[in-house]
Amino acid sequence: MAERKRSVLDRLEKIMTAAAALCLFVMALVTGADVVGRGAMNAPLFGSEEIVSILAVLAVGLSLPYAHSQDSHIGVEALYQRLSRKTRRFLRFATGLASAALFAVTAWRMVLYGFSMRDSGMVSMNLALPVYWVVWVLGGCFVVFAVRLAQTALQSLSKDFR
Repeated sequence: MAERKRSVLDRLEKIMTAAAALCLFVMALVTGADVVGRGAMNAPLFGSEEIVSILAVLAVGLSLPYAHSQDSHIGVEALYQRLSRKTRRFLRFATGLASAALFAVTAWRMVLYGFSMRDSGMVSMNLALPVYWVVWVLGGCFVVFAVRLAQTALQSLSKDFR
């Protein structure tokens, strides 16, 4: 059962990573169109800043689980490697669990904030796009990230942890 859940999490992570890459690609297209429009035709792409900002937020949120699973985050390796294996395991477990709890609570609060934004009718400044869905998607990304953090924390308790 745990293996099945892990593979579902892995597939979800791959989908999120592909979506993050797509966001980056579209950001490049929108920025390129804006630059060409400004330079060649003196007609910038209206709302390009909003679109690129939304896509940037989505790209970061969608890529968090992958970055964590690849250990692509900044760590204090010089100090960490000098600690005993048992201490490293405990630190990895404690920080993973605390981080998972933090991101789970943040996700929950973001979902509530998204409802608040929707109920108040908040929209983006230029294009009048409803922005609550961005907050909800980011909250969902944080849920997946929290699950990945908890998984890593639990894996740190295994005997073959480095």
